[in-house]
Amino acid sequence: MSVFPYEAIMSNKISFTALGIALLALLALFVRPVHAPAASANGAYERVIRSGTLRCAYAFYPPFLSANPNDGKLKGVMADVMVEFAKASGLKVEWGPEIDWSDIAATLETGKADAFCAGMFMTPARGRVIAGTVPLYFATAEAYVRPDDRRFDNNVDRINQDDVRIAVNPGDLSEEVARRSFPKAQRIDKGPLGGEAQLFMDVAANKADLTISGPSNVFAYNQNNPVAILRKVEFQHPLMSFPIIVGVEIHETALLHLLDASLRNIIDNGMADRILKANAGADYGTAYVPAKPQFN
Repeated sequence: MSVFPYEAIMSNKISFTALGIALLALLALFVRPVHAPAASANGAYERVIRSGTLRCAYAFYPPFLSANPNDGKLKGVMADVMVEFAKASGLKVEWGPEIDWSDIAATLETGKADAFCAGMFMTPARGRVIAGTVPLYFATAEAYVRPDDRRFDNNVDRINQDDVRIAVNPGDLSEEVARRSFPKAQRIDKGPLGGEAQLFMDVAANKADLTISGPSNVFAYNQNNPVAILRKVEFQHPLMSFPIIVGVEIHETALLHLLDASLRNIIDNGMADRILKANAGADYGTAYVPAKPQFN
């Protein structure tokens, strides 16, 4: 019976351990961890190409988008523009969901829609979280007050005082303009219900002194509320103007190129201008101006 000395046994163990460590180190030089592939930055584009359908979120803003009271079908400038887009791109346009103006970025980010197609004022704040197509149109934003309130006429600086209350929709144009242009004024949150009309109702009810919106919204409100109408504050120039675009999620560059190719063609062949003229009535050329074609 052979008996190995204790020292020999320990020496062999140490040798095997050292060999194992050396082999693991060698393997580490050649083996790299496997990472899951990164999520595509153009998921909406890939979905649109795969399905042949562009899903368009929307909110109402006449004359750019409204519903026919008889059958509920969408009508207006952007409804007609997207019909032309479908013809040019070969894609189907599917409208939905209807959302609040303050929910555009979240709707696009979560993939509930591929684009916001109702025509959106592209503001600097929106530009941080939403990518916009070429401008189709340009539009004004104005201040609106009760008919007997003349404090702000031709006196825009009077709005920027701490005794002035501005009704705003958080995350939307009214809040952005109020925050940037009138930081001293109080901003009165309209709450989650009521849509854009709630801003006007808050002014009419003296919960706020003024609000900021586009002319079409106020026109529609005044038609429906003849005993509580609002009027535009008179200034030498519009309070602000913005391009009107189709919006996509901020990283969707491929989808943006797809949209731009067709929309640019719609502008350049004069169709965008003809659509606006057919829908905007007296606001054509004043409150709303079409983008200019490359060749007139």
